[in-house]
Parts: sequence; structure tokens; C-alpha cells
Amino acid sequence: MESLQSQALVGSAGAKGGGPGSEPLAPVAKGCPFLGNTFQFLEDTTGLLRRSHDTLGPVFRLKALWLKYSVISGFAARDFLKQHKDEAYLSRTSVFAAVGQQLGETPLILGMSGGDHEYLRQVLHVVYSREVASPWVPRLVEVVRAHVREWRAGSVHGVMDLVERLGFEMYSQIACGQSLGDTYDDILRVMRWNMNTGGRVWPFWSYRIPRYQRSRQRLLDRMGAVVKERRRTGIPAGEPATILDTLFAAKDAAGKGFSDDAAICYATYGFAGSCCYMSRLLGFLMYEILTRPELMRELVEEVDQHFADGIRDAADLRDMRLLRATYLENLRFHPVSQGMPFLAEKDFAWSGKRVQKGDLVVLSQVPMLFSETPFREPDRFDPSRCLPPRNEHARGDAFHPFGIAHRTCAAMGLVETMSLTAVATLLHELRMEVAPKGYRLKIRVEPLPGPDAKFGVRVAARRGAGDRAVMARPAGEDRVLAQFPGAEDPEVQRLLGCATRVVLGPREVIVREGDAADALFIVLRGEAHVSRTTGKAEDSQFLARLGEGQFFGEIGLLQNAPRNATVRSGPHGATLLRVDRKTVDALLAANDFVMEEIVRLLRKRLAADHLLEALPELKAGGAARWLPEFESRTVPAGTVFVREGESASEFFVITEGEVVVEQETNGMVRERARLCAGEYFGEIGLLRGTPRTATVRAASPEVTVLVLDAAGFRRLVGEQGGSRGDLALALYRRIS
Repeated sequence: MESLQSQALVGSAGAKGGGPGSEPLAPVAKGCPFLGNTFQFLEDTTGLLRRSHDTLGPVFRLKALWLKYSVISGFAARDFLKQHKDEAYLSRTSVFAAVGQQLGETPLILGMSGGDHEYLRQVLHVVYSREVASPWVPRLVEVVRAHVREWRAGSVHGVMDLVERLGFEMYSQIACGQSLGDTYDDILRVMRWNMNTGGRVWPFWSYRIPRYQRSRQRLLDRMGAVVKERRRTGIPAGEPATILDTLFAAKDAAGKGFSDDAAICYATYGFAGSCCYMSRLLGFLMYEILTRPELMRELVEEVDQHFADGIRDAADLRDMRLLRATYLENLRFHPVSQGMPFLAEKDFAWSGKRVQKGDLVVLSQVPMLFSETPFREPDRFDPSRCLPPRNEHARGDAFHPFGIAHRTCAAMGLVETMSLTAVATLLHELRMEVAPKGYRLKIRVEPLPGPDAKFGVRVAARRGAGDRAVMARPAGEDRVLAQFPGAEDPEVQRLLGCATRVVLGPREVIVREGDAADALFIVLRGEAHVSRTTGKAEDSQFLARLGEGQFFGEIGLLQNAPRNATVRSGPHGATLLRVDRKTVDALLAANDFVMEEIVRLLRKRLAADHLLEALPELKAGGAARWLPEFESRTVPAGTVFVREGESASEFFVITEGEVVVEQETNGMVRERARLCAGEYFGEIGLLRGTPRTATVRAASPEVTVLVLDAAGFRRLVGEQGGSRGDLALALYRRIS
């Protein structure tokens, strides 16, 4: 949550810099006498930053009330942070020292720099991750339903009050496993106070106001009691780990566990994101959806389709692709994070402009979000820009709504999970309209921009089963090959490549109950049997049989707890994929994946490897490009893929398991071959246009194949030149 309490300003641009010399001071944006740019800030901070960047360049100065800012904006801010120039020239300690003290004695990450900051950021990426929030999604859905249960047709409700309360209630559940409704007013007051004081809108002496101090003390006392009780009781049976539980399991840079004070600090800190940051984000998102009837209709269809099967976790939320694209476009079009404030510790120059020691420096990404490269027509709200094939948000390194590089918000996945849950549930439960009728967005800055208090929603009707036309949803196995955000990032691919294969004989121990958790395991072939000791050490109870594609070991990693069961290979052995703790943590932080998505990505990578193994003429890039054309299909032993004499319509590549090839001769069926992962079949009939020459059936308990239909196969081999020509020749050589 790097930028949650710091965003009174923003900016954007790109250029190179260096040490100070004869460079001129940054130009000053035009404003009113005495008050400078104050009114521009309050009316449209984003517009002020964009205009200043476009007219004055990437480095400029602004004035608001008694404060003066030097702003480094856009691509220039991105490059400044990516080159770690903030560590060389700037400090956040004095800017956030007083803010950090409001949550206890533990140093707050907002004021940190250097190695300690990098380490704590990695820890908090896991603490505030989608993986921790994911199992809470069904309860979050019920939180939203409970809040609107009494709403009746014709009633009108303030949107900002609604989303503020929903953010608070949802975060309370994820953070503490319970509602903290009795502290809502105190939490809201403390968070608003810190947002305005950290953003320098209010002076630091405002912390001494008795009303604030009373709320702060009640909040810290309440959170202290919650922390002590949770640490004493542990995780209740049948419940997932909370943010508090994950904090208890975390280690600081010295290898020590987090103290109660640190747990209070970082559990409480999350309310700033949910009550202040996320509420603005949700307010803008609701406005854009409610004022676009066609978009809302499509979103309702998508949401109903997923609710029909049940919303189980954060992966289900990301499967709502139009909703997530709308969410991403909302982050771009209505940037709530306006910039990150620092104090210049020495003179320096950047983008040809001089910044002086003692200046309040704001690094702002906002202008990047409206760059015409890569965003086509950036002043138009268009969710399709965040969907394939455009994917503009993933191009040009311009989309940084949650901060940049090592200053990116650690809670972006947590905010996404709560936001998508809230909007999806509201769309599923209610038919809504903007209120008052004809309302047009008016922004209020306090210090973060958001819709004003007049923005409301009118309940047109409560939706029932008869209102929900549900279309077929893609089968779960088809999602194995889905594209995840950031999945093709080189760093993500490098991390996926760190996974190692482990081949085990029958009944070998994979992990032992009581040992330290050090890796995640995925079953590729065979089985893994889970058991737990009961009473005497030599007695054990069988718990589960894990088959191909299933995984284990993630709970111990997240909770930093000893293994709670022993896992052995099955009676016929097993082949596993092992992903060590460091790699798992890095993947969780890299793009805020959840464990299921990490497993899917690994399976996708394995599928691409098998496709490349079977058809090396594709080359690595070609295998990745063609993979989405294939359907992934998993079948039990005995299933017939192709039958001798039937017409040919599909091509198969084996990714898991083994198949047997049989031919009938003089009334007798003979086994001709066995094929395993990395081999293929079905090409002969497609290339020759003849019936199948053999029967191929699944020989393993489960077999997974990649399947390409006849039209796709013709495209694959019919492309001219390069690797495609090589592939066609290789296939024809095989059948000849």
C-alpha cells in the first residue's frame, strides 16, 4: 500500500537525468495569486498533472495552499524509480514519520528505503496477496448480500457511503476473520486523518486534536485485543488463514517473527486501502458501469454465468474477463493514486531540470496512463483496450496504476479481489440506476479524488432467478491454457522455469509431518497419498489420494508452519514438479497470482514444453503462440481417442500419461506401440485424408492431451516458410 496515504499530487513523463550543474529550475504551473494551484487540485488533480506535463515537460513545480511541490511525472518518473534514483536523492522518513507513529512503534513501510524496505515489501506482497484473500471470496459475497438484503425497489442509496462500508466489512473478514463493525467510525476517522495529514493537506499538529486521539486509542486497543486473541486461539477449524495469521507466520529481515505491535500496525494499515483508496476506485467503477447500459448488460450476463456455478475464489473472479477489463480501464481512466511524495536530501537534476535539497518531490505516474502510446484514444473509457487482442495495458510499460517498480503497492491483488467481489455481487443481486437521474460525475478531492457525495444509486428492482439468463460456461479444464495477466512476462517465465521434476519410486516419502515447509508440489504422473499420525507415532490415518494435476504443500508455505501431514508416492511411484519457497513467494509477488493460477501456469508451461518436444520444428515462440489453439482434454483409462476405420478429425499431443496404439489384423487386436508425454498421434489420417489406421486408447489412470481440430491442423501445417514449412516436411517424413 505504498501510495495509499500519500497522494495529494501526481504527474508523468519520461527522460534521462543526471547530477546537478547549470540546469534551470523546473518551470512553475500557472495558478492564482497566493493560492497557486489549490483550486485546480481540488477540482481535477489528474487534469492538472496532465496539463502541466504536456505544457511544461516531465519536471515542473506546483503550489497548493502553503506547500510547494517539484513533480517528476510520467515516463520520467518511471525511469527515475526503475533506476533507483529515489534511493540516491530522496527520503520518505521525514514525510511519513508522524503518520507511521499513529499505528504504533513499528516502522511503517511508507517511510522506509533500501534493503529493509525491499525485504518488507516482499513479505507484505504475500500478506496482502490474492492468495490470502482468495478463500475468503465466498464470505465476501455474503457480506455484500447482507448489506443490501433490505434494499427495496425504488430506494436510493449514496454510493460512496455504500462502497466505504463494504470495503471496511470485507477487509475486516480477510484481516481478522470477523466483523469489527463497532469500530467503524473510529477506523474511518483515523484513516481519513492519516490520508489528509500524510498528503500534507492537514498540518501535523492536527494529530493532537482530542477527538482524533480518542478514536486512535480506541482503535489500537480494539486491534490489540483482536491480535492477542487470534494469536492465542490460532486458525479455527475449517477456516482459511487471515491476514493476521499470515503476519504471525512472517519473519522480519533478522529472521524473527512479527511482534504483536507489528501485526497491529500492518493489519490496521490495510483499512486505509479498503476504506479510503478502494472506496474511491469503486465509486468511479460504479459510475462508469451504471452510465453505460450496454456494458452493464454484458457484465450482468458474465456475472450471472459465473454465479450459476458458484464463486469459489479469486481465480473465479479473474475469469470474469470483461469485469476485470472494466476494472483495469477504470484504474487507468480514473487514477486514484496520484503520486508518491518524498523529500529531496540533496540537489540533483532530472530530465534537464534541477531539483533542490529540501524540496517536497512528488513522483507521479498519471500522465503515462493517458499516453497515446500504447493507449489508443486515451481520453475515451474503453474496457476492450484491456482485452485480447489489444491488451494495451500490457504494452509499452505505461500502465502503473498502483505505483512503479519497487514502489508498487503491495496490496493491489487484495484491492482487486475485494473490488471485483463487491461489483459482481451487486450486479447479480440488483438492477440499479444512477441517482439522481441524469447525474454527471463531479470529483471531490480529500486528498484522493473520488465521486462526490451526491452520487447515488436507485434500486430499480431486486433480481431473482427469472432475471438471470445463464449461458454455458467454459469447462474447468479448458481454463488450464488460459492467459493470465503477466503470464508471458520474462521474469514470470524465468520463475516458472525454476520448477524441478522429482521422480519417485513406490511409497517414497515426499514430505514428512512436522518438517519445515520448503516447497509446493504438483503431481504430474502417478499418485500421492496423504496421511497423518494418530495417537502413537507408528499409527497413521489415510486422508487423501492426490492424482495428476493436483497439488499440495501450499498451506505450510503461506503460514510458515510445519508440515501437518505426511505425503508419500503411490504404489506405482509418482512424478512431481517441485517449486521451492523462494520461487513461490516471488510468483505470488510478481503478478499476485494465487496458488491455483501458479499451478495452471506451470501446467501450461509443461504443455508448451510437451508441444515443443513433440513438434520441435515449432521452435519455442511458435509453441507458445499455438498453444491457445489447442483444447486441453483429460480422460480416464480406457477412453478411446481415435478408432480404426473412422474418419480423421483431430490431432493429439500427449502432455500427461500414456496411450496404447492398437491395430486389428485377421480379427485379432494387437498392441503396436505405447506413446507418452511429448509424443503425438492422429496426423496420418488428417494429412492423407484417409480413415484412421489404428485405435488409440488411454492406458494410464488419467491421460491429458492437447487436441487440435482438422481446420486448426491444416492452418498449423499450411503456413508457408520458416518453422511451419519445416513442420510440414517433418510430419510428411514421419508418415512416409
